[in-house]
Amino acid sequence: MQSAGSEKRVYFLDNLRSFIVLLVVVFHAAMAYMPHAPWWWYVLDSQRHALFDWFVLGNDVFIMPVMFFIAGYFAIKSLAKRSVAEFVRDKVTRLMIPWVIGVVFLAPAVTYFIFVTRSQTPPAYLYYWFNLFFGSSYQQAHYWFLGVLTLFCLVLALVYSRGWIKATPLKATKPSAAFLALFVLGGSAGFFAVNTVVNDYDWVNVKYILMIQPTRFVLYVLYFMLGIYACRRQWFTADGYSPCPVRWPVAAIVAGGLFFGGKVVLANNMALPGLAANAFLHTLFCLCAVFALLAVFQRWVNSGNYLWRRLAVNSYAIYFIHQFPVFSLNYALLNLHTGPFVKFFLSAGLAVILSYLISEVLLRRIPAFGGNVRQDSKISSPRY
Repeated sequence: MQSAGSEKRVYFLDNLRSFIVLLVVVFHAAMAYMPHAPWWWYVLDSQRHALFDWFVLGNDVFIMPVMFFIAGYFAIKSLAKRSVAEFVRDKVTRLMIPWVIGVVFLAPAVTYFIFVTRSQTPPAYLYYWFNLFFGSSYQQAHYWFLGVLTLFCLVLALVYSRGWIKATPLKATKPSAAFLALFVLGGSAGFFAVNTVVNDYDWVNVKYILMIQPTRFVLYVLYFMLGIYACRRQWFTADGYSPCPVRWPVAAIVAGGLFFGGKVVLANNMALPGLAANAFLHTLFCLCAVFALLAVFQRWVNSGNYLWRRLAVNSYAIYFIHQFPVFSLNYALLNLHTGPFVKFFLSAGLAVILSYLISEVLLRRIPAFGGNVRQDSKISSPRY
């Protein structure tokens, strides 16, 4: 029997995380061409198409829950191998310090694209940085994820140090239908309760420390906890649970159809029944999509070949830096009259390549991004 710590069984989670990071790059490139993009989005092109609305709408449901699930799975595994102090020190190095650097120095540069693309005379950068960014224009760009993940890991370390949770494996079990139903209902209830107070897709600045989407935050907590549960219950091992690579993708397609149909039928419906239906369809599609991806990657992308290892090594750094290539390319293509699809494929494809090259040549050598990971390591992704 291969244990939960077996190297072979970790490949597909590394590969799935790498795939999601690349999808994030493509996702952000697509938002410039959405007819209904957020008004504050960094670069908005005049050439747009409705397909990008649907692409972003669907991927927005499951991208970050997958990331938090994998983070939870590896976090409890990490605690089983080291002391709490070592765990916290590792998270400070790999998460907290990059997060602070990103928020203070890099997020302002990302946000400055809003002024550059909206005005012929944008404010001087230093004036904007000191007087606007840390005021009405404050946000954390994509570095919000590092802040929230830091919080989750620190809370996990505290709970673990108190003895309220163990890292030792429990009996290998598969999730029952009742467990999955309660997970969906609990997530839906949390999503719905928050959505009655805060609009879905709204971002909230929490004391300049965290930037969160309140409706999604509930799901992020649940998926981080589900990752911990999956590790302790020895999912993905020979005797543990492995999601079916046929049934879950079919369920994801059906749930996705219901989700998209609900978006059409419930458009602008702010009554409580409409909010409840939207919360349920969102949470159901999210669960099915996450399990479908886990199933497909475990069955067909459970490989440690050279390409996947290089992507795993660089995935964190790619995520950290990707918005600069994405928005620079979106901006450079504004006056190119080729239609939104050509612009999208150019910006997304080149952004992936540039982000990878920047990571491979520069960032990956920094300890926070995996600088102490051997290049020939079989499990080569950084611990984030």
